[in-house]
Amino acid sequence: MSGTATSSTRACLARGARGAGLLWAASLATAPSAAYGEPSRELAALADKPGYMQLQARALVGAGLRFNNPYRLATPLGSTAESVSRAPFYLDVGAAGLLGSPRGFQHGVDLGLATSLEGVAQSVFTPSYVLYRRWHALAGAARVGTPIVLGPDVTWGLELAMSVTYFVRGALGVRAEIVGDVFYGAGTVERRVPAYPMLSGALGLVFAYEVLP
Repeated sequence: MSGTATSSTRACLARGARGAGLLWAASLATAPSAAYGEPSRELAALADKPGYMQLQARALVGAGLRFNNPYRLATPLGSTAESVSRAPFYLDVGAAGLLGSPRGFQHGVDLGLATSLEGVAQSVFTPSYVLYRRWHALAGAARVGTPIVLGPDVTWGLELAMSVTYFVRGALGVRAEIVGDVFYGAGTVERRVPAYPMLSGALGLVFAYEVLP
């Protein structure tokens, strides 16, 4: 009798263990993964409603190369006016407002102000249109803008930038950006409106804040 009772108890425990294992496996298959930053179903449904917005602030430090140097900058990398020269290090601070689904492409306006950290004091204000997409902890963006040189000589140009951001936390990320510019400067004997192409790279931090509907 005792042997029969012990066998029945073992069988019940085995069935209970198998059932618990199946429930645990099912919960892993259906629950969102916090390690990958996947939102809950409730949060995702709320974020997909009209009115979702993301606000970003950034601070980057960069440097660039200038490919036309008729005035012979202090840091030439060649021996002719058309040779490459190094542009000053600069600090770029800015803010962006983005609209669209957080699980798809977002777009909006980016406003940036770059200030030289060495040499002649110079500031450049750049309003841009930005297209943004985030995949879990990684995000990419492209923007097109019109940089306006505020001083010492006022001029303007065109800008195209690409960036990659890795979010070490949900709202704090590290951004690497590459920027291509063409500025239109003061006339010379050879050209009435010369163009000065530049290629820059920057690295810094980004803070993102979500405004839910």
